[in-house]
Amino acid sequence: MRRSVAGEEKVAVAFSGGVDSSVVARCAAAETRLVACTAHADGAWDSLRARKAADALGVDLVTTRLTPETVERELVGVDLPFETTLMDRSLWCLYSVVSRSASEAGARVILLGQLADELFGGYAKYSAVMAKEGADAATAMMEADLEGYFSRGRVRDMRACSRWVEPRLPFEQLVGYAATIQTSLKLTDGVRKAVLRRAAVELGVPEWIACEPKKAAQYSSGIQKLVAKAPF
Repeated sequence: MRRSVAGEEKVAVAFSGGVDSSVVARCAAAETRLVACTAHADGAWDSLRARKAADALGVDLVTTRLTPETVERELVGVDLPFETTLMDRSLWCLYSVVSRSASEAGARVILLGQLADELFGGYAKYSAVMAKEGADAATAMMEADLEGYFSRGRVRDMRACSRWVEPRLPFEQLVGYAATIQTSLKLTDGVRKAVLRRAAVELGVPEWIACEPKKAAQYSSGIQKLVAKAPF
């Protein structure tokens, strides 16, 4: 991950307070000036988690409040080469807002925690398939999701961010390495992303952050509810 920030004066991280963005923040803060950027609707899960995690990690946090007006503004700018789903539009809005705030905070680069789930077994469906069909089936599902992210999700996330700053995916550097780790070490005793969580603690991420269950960004930020109600 160090190559992601080498030579940069100030870098932002899209920050939810979960283990993925906290690992990225912890690594980046050791190499450069870092600002954590988050966005959430009133009362959303991230409204508490992001602040608490940023304070625990000792990083500056910039928060943007998500409103119906914010969502409508960002939806006007959606530009993707495929028919979008509700999730696509929600994540576009979220990362566009966060990247805009990163630019306003003086960063030229934003780091995203994407790919951690596909590489290290973050989704509940992986555990379910492993329990029913075995590790090989779970591994195949993760590999298919990884390919799917590169063909669709990556396009969405990079375009949403690049209007304001340069987006980078630190976990992209770990694709080859993650493939060498046994799936049983990623999905262990019902714990998803087990090996990444252990690595997070070794890096100095507080255990309560490292062990927190995954919550998808479109839900934890409250963005998807707002997008679903938007007039277009």
